[in-house]
Amino acid sequence: MTMTASALLEVNELVVTYRPPKRPPIHAVASVSFQMVEGKTLALIGESGSGKSTIARAVCGLEHVESGQVLMDGTDLCAEKDGARAAGARGIQVVFQDPTSALNPRWPVWRSITEPLLSRRRASKEEHLAIALDLMVQVGLHASMAQRRPRELSGGQRQRVVIARALANKPRLIVLDEPVSALDVSVRNEILVLLDALKRTQGLTYLLISHDMGAVIQLATDVAVLYLGKLVESGPIEEVVRHPIHPYTQALIRAVPTVHGRRLTDVQTLVERPSAPGEIVGCPFHPRCPMAVDVCSTTAPVGQKVRGRIVACHRAQEVPAGTSEANCEV
Repeated sequence: MTMTASALLEVNELVVTYRPPKRPPIHAVASVSFQMVEGKTLALIGESGSGKSTIARAVCGLEHVESGQVLMDGTDLCAEKDGARAAGARGIQVVFQDPTSALNPRWPVWRSITEPLLSRRRASKEEHLAIALDLMVQVGLHASMAQRRPRELSGGQRQRVVIARALANKPRLIVLDEPVSALDVSVRNEILVLLDALKRTQGLTYLLISHDMGAVIQLATDVAVLYLGKLVESGPIEEVVRHPIHPYTQALIRAVPTVHGRRLTDVQTLVERPSAPGEIVGCPFHPRCPMAVDVCSTTAPVGQKVRGRIVACHRAQEVPAGTSEANCEV
């Protein structure tokens, strides 16, 4: 696959396999490919164990990649000796799910924020403090908090510190790994509004990992649906959420509670997910799919363009696009 001129990040045939001792290999990510355009937000969605966070860690250079490429501006981060350092140098930063564990409990806020600069920029404590204070203003933190430790902050304030730290190196791509899942409902929307504002004012690109469909709808411009380490459907958020085509995407989207407090469909009502996905022949979803036919159990589907998105389903052309009635306005 050739990288398009407008692509900031390209993931090509990414394979990540875990090999626990005395146990069969776990195929966490199986030949996943996608591109990200600068200024957009791509959300990776799917059930737990679908490979979302593994892909995020691979993009950040924090995961051993068995094969494939992670290209940032044409540079293959997988070929670098220190993938994490190479990712940071190319403009990739990450905001983790749990802000408490992401911060050094002994460091004051200002030092945590300027941590990415410590090894790359020679500056005095006063200069770093000034940088931190400016970043704190950008994320809505008062300057009086600069000397506080993480334990003295609320969960929302800690997440703002983590976001400020991600901004310190002037990134081009920020990986958001479940950025609001550990927060109280009362502050969740504040953080989402902040992230959206920063994206617009600073020209950022986001790779969003989330199981929170509300957060996905609020931030994402594009979405990619993963199932057992494989990409099953991807495209503009409006098309995929309003009119999902792949049977798994339909089940996943319709599992979102409606305004009436009920679920239209629940993924859990499907056949139980296989415990050994690496042994599945054919389409990985076929053991649970209510629309599976013989070819689904023998041949893995190839992604094809259908009604404005890419779908890996043998019956994609004949299955009508589902209409989601879930409470997720786009």
